Amino acid sequence: MKEKRPRPHRSLLAAVIKPFLWTAAVLLAGVLALHFLFHYDFGFLRQTLSLKPSALTLEDIKDVEYLVTAEYYGEVIGTARNYFIRTAVPEAEKLLLRLMNEAHPASLTLTPAEETLLDGVRGALIRRGIMNPRLAERAFDRSHLISLVKPELMENRFTPAFADSMVETLLAKRDLAYLARGVVQAGYDLTKIGADAYFFCAATGTAFIQAEPEILGKDINPWLIYDEANKVFVKGFEIISQDGIDLEADDALEFINAVKEECRKRLLDNAMREGLSERAESSAAETLGNLFRMIDPAVKTVTLATAEEFAAAKAGCAPVGK
Repeated sequence: MKEKRPRPHRSLLAAVIKPFLWTAAVLLAGVLALHFLFHYDFGFLRQTLSLKPSALTLEDIKDVEYLVTAEYYGEVIGTARNYFIRTAVPEAEKLLLRLMNEAHPASLTLTPAEETLLDGVRGALIRRGIMNPRLAERAFDRSHLISLVKPELMENRFTPAFADSMVETLLAKRDLAYLARGVVQAGYDLTKIGADAYFFCAATGTAFIQAEPEILGKDINPWLIYDEANKVFVKGFEIISQDGIDLEADDALEFINAVKEECRKRLLDNAMREGLSERAESSAAETLGNLFRMIDPAVKTVTLATAEEFAAAKAGCAPVGK
């Protein structure tokens, strides 16, 4: 036979549990009464998200950090010609002016890049018919070179014809063109906003921020993008022509990177012509307006202003009630 274990007496168990049940019931009734009769807020009774209105502070703005409000996607062609016009020609002009101001220009030590610029100047003199090709070796005398090129420097700048001739000379030795696809991002770095660059005009419900749009990023696509329509992968950079340049040569890397940087600059130029900054400002006002109204319902609109506009708005904000 199995041994029977004694069971606790039911009356004893009820006597122990009942007081706890009554206490819990009384507490629950009290909580419900406070909540429904006096609208006392208990966190565990909330069923929906509640945003408590609070005054908007500078920290609320800075917490957003970088705000990208406009993007430009484009396709550009960056060439060695663009690079030489933008960089090599102005550098050659500065170098020649420097040599002109030297009492003994032949004694001035030049870098290999500067010697290359002088070679471009010599080639341009020959192309323009200013220097006899049979006497070209005389152009290695810097004083003679300066005397020949002086008439081509008008107000410290090359004449347009001479600048074109120099570019053609440089292209004869190294030419390259890239097709590039990329993106430019514009917006605001809100972490830069100081305490004196924000104020709230209670009379109009407008939050004013002294800030101007800036370029937050510009780059060519660093990965291959799949073109669904044509069923191909589209490259960020793609060579469309090359002449007189070995892409594998050690000294070509710097030049290649320079032409790629030219692509980025042209992409930025195109973006600015398409009104990227204006779109960034308009979009930022709308985005920040929606955000700030969630933080502080008193904010009706947000205006991003220049220093002059900000000062005028602050001076013209009438106190509430006037």
